[in-house]
Amino acid sequence: MAVKLTEAKLRQWMQKLGPQLIALSAGICRDRHQAEEIVQEAFIKLWKKPPDAGEIAFTSWMRRVVTNLSINALQRTKRPAALPVVENDRSLHTEGKPEAGLASAESVGRIGAAMQRLDPAKRAILLLRAREQLSYDQIAEHLGIPVGTVMSRLNRARAALMDELEQMSTSDEQPEVYEFRKYSAG
Repeated sequence: MAVKLTEAKLRQWMQKLGPQLIALSAGICRDRHQAEEIVQEAFIKLWKKPPDAGEIAFTSWMRRVVTNLSINALQRTKRPAALPVVENDRSLHTEGKPEAGLASAESVGRIGAAMQRLDPAKRAILLLRAREQLSYDQIAEHLGIPVGTVMSRLNRARAALMDELEQMSTSDEQPEVYEFRKYSAG
């Protein structure tokens, strides 16, 4: 039996869950404006038909709805999205040498670019594990799949991310090799 949600309660849930849901969606679709629209759509779904389990299930239910809406939005648009802005990320600030901060920012940028190239389902499961810090059990519940499937999907997503990073590093080196061969042959 579903519980009717009051406006005041909905507003409280929006304040409580809104920022983390926007971050999750933006991580998947790489577009903050689209993420805000997706989260708004998810809250409308919550308002119209909250989960039968009541408020205890709101957090996981909303996370699942936002994840699915974000993946669906990406599959509809099939266009490249902007990379996330990382300059305000405190985890990038390193004390000491400026070179360390630059190297860290470059690493985050490379990982972000590699994540961008992954299909939405792989990107979503990696974000649920890394950014949302969900356990395998929580991810399984969130996605409605067995824990073993979570483990294999995470493994495949990590392998795909590593492949993307490797392809990016080899493609960065290829022009130098080409240039060397061009000049040595002449």
